Amino acid sequence: MKKTIAIIGTGAYGTALANVLADKGHQVIMYGIVSSQVDDLNLNHENGEFFPGVKLNKNIKATTDLVACLENAQYIILVVPTQALSNAIDEINKYLKHEVIVINAAKGFDDQSVDLLSKMVVRRFKKSGYLKGYCGLYGPSVASEIIDRKPTFVNIAADEFWLAEQIAEEFSNEYFFAKPSDDLPGCEVSAALKNVIAIGAGMFNALELGDNAHASLLCLGLNEIMIMAEQFGAKTATFTNFATMGDLVLTASSKKSRNFTFGKKIIETGSATQAQKDYGLTVEGVQSAEVAHKICLKYQISSPLFKSIYEIIYKNKNPHTLLNTLFVLY
Repeated sequence: MKKTIAIIGTGAYGTALANVLADKGHQVIMYGIVSSQVDDLNLNHENGEFFPGVKLNKNIKATTDLVACLENAQYIILVVPTQALSNAIDEINKYLKHEVIVINAAKGFDDQSVDLLSKMVVRRFKKSGYLKGYCGLYGPSVASEIIDRKPTFVNIAADEFWLAEQIAEEFSNEYFFAKPSDDLPGCEVSAALKNVIAIGAGMFNALELGDNAHASLLCLGLNEIMIMAEQFGAKTATFTNFATMGDLVLTASSKKSRNFTFGKKIIETGSATQAQKDYGLTVEGVQSAEVAHKICLKYQISSPLFKSIYEIIYKNKNPHTLLNTLFVLY
């Protein structure tokens, strides 16, 4: 059955999801604060800033009016940077007048409490009194490939399996396959922490250490992620799905990954400090490395790989210490 879906954010990933949902036959309206993007979507059926020359589904609408975007929405999909999430929810709560299901595509942690981002999102939306349900969307899904309608698998995660199943069905079409999971903590923690391992993988790539070392890094990284995720109630069986292993393999292997590219820059410039100055783009793994460090301290977890990457980024240690971590500490 066709749904009315509001997408908060007109960036690359939000646009890709809008195209998926419009292709499924849903009524999609995007909310953005950049007028040129909104005009491009409405007039040209494009988002040229991110996908030059690519025609999108003509049924996608866009607006700079949040009230209009939310008016008939049954689902709200959050596709804004993690650091902007709290403010975005506060703005939505001002104008929300009916029950909705919220689907969050942002990845990270609640830095203040060193806890799951989903808890913060749910807590804030409950203030409105209109939160009907909550899901997260995670998995190996590069926006440029989704736009090209290449086969993509993701997980829709919720505490209630029936809800994850329902939302997964709303997303799934002939090229985008959403599978339900009832392990929200496992999917969520892995989605955030895989970016840290991707930075390490980029360093390994720049050092030309080869595929054997790369595969070993991913194996050790997944193991450390799983140990941390278990502190939040994650299930071991989850760590072979799309949101966990799948997303880690993609993010830590693809040249399209900002975290992987940033890791390479660290080696090329000789330090994480210089790499951050030169790169200029948001690198999610930098913030996640700090949160992972806090998690390890809070729960007294030994995590040599994450500790090494944290010290390279925040203590400006020589990147080659990562080699000692892999080949000596393990």
